[in-house]
Amino acid sequence: MKDIGFIYVLANSSMPNAIKVGKTKRSTAERSQELSGATGLPTPFIVVYEQLFEDCTAAETFIHALLGQKGYRISANREFFNAPVNEVVKAITLAPGAIQGSEALPLANTEEEDELFGEHGQDELDDMTLEIESAVLPASYPWYSLFDEAESQYYGWGDIFQDYAEALRLYSQAAKLGCLAAYQRIGGMHEEGRGTSQNKEKALNFYKEGVRRGNVYCYWRMASLFIDEENFANADKAFSLFLKNQRNELPDEQHRFIFDDSQIALDCGLFLHHHLHYEMELSESLKQVIVERRDAVIYEVLSAVNTLRETNVSDLAEKYQAVVSHLHSI
Repeated sequence: MKDIGFIYVLANSSMPNAIKVGKTKRSTAERSQELSGATGLPTPFIVVYEQLFEDCTAAETFIHALLGQKGYRISANREFFNAPVNEVVKAITLAPGAIQGSEALPLANTEEEDELFGEHGQDELDDMTLEIESAVLPASYPWYSLFDEAESQYYGWGDIFQDYAEALRLYSQAAKLGCLAAYQRIGGMHEEGRGTSQNKEKALNFYKEGVRRGNVYCYWRMASLFIDEENFANADKAFSLFLKNQRNELPDEQHRFIFDDSQIALDCGLFLHHHLHYEMELSESLKQVIVERRDAVIYEVLSAVNTLRETNVSDLAEKYQAVVSHLHSI
């Protein structure tokens, strides 16, 4: 029997760091009004996006898992995510069983449970707010403003002109003040020759220093560098160390902040592309990473496929589509 219902995305100006992604078998407007009236929030929820599905429960499970894999879920037992709306919409478009346009059917007016409330329907908003606040990297770190400015210089955000040299200078200052993420950025800039001359040996040294200070993600960057240099034995060691250490309990929010799950997923897609089309061998450790992050890899590779098709790079798009097909088979 079909479990037809909407997946909805709700936002509330009183909760700027969280959006709610859930399901309903009624209209999303009705659900939004219900939640707005049942909580102690001073402002109402608004419907940002909705999509009808043949099996809304399966779709919700898929979307929550995908967003959780990317590190956006605030709490495992809540439907709130600290994620850009466009990322959530992308996840919804990847979920199976969407009903488009005239295919939509009327929904039953049924009651449903919601994870915002406890067993007896009490308001858990105060608890939720605390979780949201603790999920955001605190600005009290002495390097925070330096790193934030370095990111703006590196990416050219807002009205700031892109300036790799200035970004490198700021990342270096942030690293001296204890910023772990700065080591992967500095290493990457030396590896790619951005803001400085390309020097992979220096890049490796920065990754090693990042690892020594507790940046587990630097193991991943080291592995990628070793693959580029066709040093597959060292790459396998680095992947193995990444696998081992990523499961360790992270001591603070800074350690959670350094993981770039999107880049890891993209890299996995690239490695699979080279494996399928250029016979690059995949180590057992790398295979394990790919399997563990399969949904996230599919998400990122599909996004890349869409971009390639939009820019008329059809041959490469088809090769990456083969990567997606391979991922669905494992």
